[in-house]
Amino acid sequence: MKITDLRVTPVAIPLAQPLLHAWGVHPGFGRIVLELLTDDGLVGLGECSLTPSGRQMEEVLKSCRPLVVGEDPFDLERLRWKIAQPFYVRMFGSNLTNAYAAIEFACLDIQGKAIGRPVCDLLGGRLRDRVAFTAYLFYCADGEETPPWERASEQMVSYAAHLAGTLGLCSFKIKGGVYPPDQEAETFVALRKRFPGLPLRIDPNSVWSVSTSVRIARRLAEHDIEYLEDPTWGLAGMARVKRMAPYVLLASNMACFGYEDVAPATLLEAVDVVLADPHWYGGLRATKALATVLDTFGLDMGMHSGVEFGVSLAAVLHLAAALPNLSHAPDAHYHYLEDDIIRGGPLKYQDGGISVPQGPGLGVELDPEKVERYHDLYESYLASPLATEPRMGPLYVKPKW
Repeated sequence: MKITDLRVTPVAIPLAQPLLHAWGVHPGFGRIVLELLTDDGLVGLGECSLTPSGRQMEEVLKSCRPLVVGEDPFDLERLRWKIAQPFYVRMFGSNLTNAYAAIEFACLDIQGKAIGRPVCDLLGGRLRDRVAFTAYLFYCADGEETPPWERASEQMVSYAAHLAGTLGLCSFKIKGGVYPPDQEAETFVALRKRFPGLPLRIDPNSVWSVSTSVRIARRLAEHDIEYLEDPTWGLAGMARVKRMAPYVLLASNMACFGYEDVAPATLLEAVDVVLADPHWYGGLRATKALATVLDTFGLDMGMHSGVEFGVSLAAVLHLAAALPNLSHAPDAHYHYLEDDIIRGGPLKYQDGGISVPQGPGLGVELDPEKVERYHDLYESYLASPLATEPRMGPLYVKPKW
């Protein structure tokens, strides 16, 4: 079996309401869908984020076409070294890892279809049939305006109650870094009062100073915080927070972003929970291997969400099904999407989780009409003042508070 073509299609799916985050506003979410075709007539699906920009990732993926055409989709190590070998990733950026992950998803999808087995069986076998998720909670914008905190906070708590009642979601994470930290801590307390006993997290995307992080960590420790995610920038800053607030678990997918960060994070005692993402750790097989590394170092494993559409979500579900030490429910933005690009519409929540798609392969197929529709929407975003992806607002690299 040989790969005969690689197709790349960027897509964007709208949201019912723009979402605020530490760096601006999300009016919609975008991803890039990849299709690998084979001479046996099989088509494998992959997906990756737009990071660092949609046009850049399009070009990176398109540049991989001559590297994969003619290759066997079972030769994953050969493909990894052609596309994202460690020297190039280290020197020229992790977008190569992101690209390879999408290609690996598609190859595993092909492998599963070829042998009639689901992808989780290629990762060691299914340990769970349904994966529980933690729902991201965003403060919502009024158009491009940031509403008063009181109204935004009340809306967040109300929306969490809606998700608990309709989808059975019973774990929540505040996307912070939008309002002053003490106000966001008040939102956390309000959620805790509304949901006593449920796991609650907060992620300000590293825009708090060390001193602010320590102060808020100490305050939220009194309200049974599950973990505080990336409150401040870098492993050194995270280690200082941990030393001064040792009783609060710290999680990371920013300070601890890849394999090379795990050992320093452990030595500095900066991170308790590593939030893995198969797009950034080099695919499903590499992330399965990461689970063993974290188990060896005595670190908890969770999973980051990069706003997965149906193809990536299916890949995450197969991975999570095969992970023996997934200590915390994976994050998800999925409930915010108005639609999906897969046949049959969005994957369904049941009792706070989503069932692992039945095989063979990833167990999902593209809906061509929706792919075309949401590709057109993506292009309309680029024609607007939204820069290179569905995101508005400045970028912050230093603490805001």
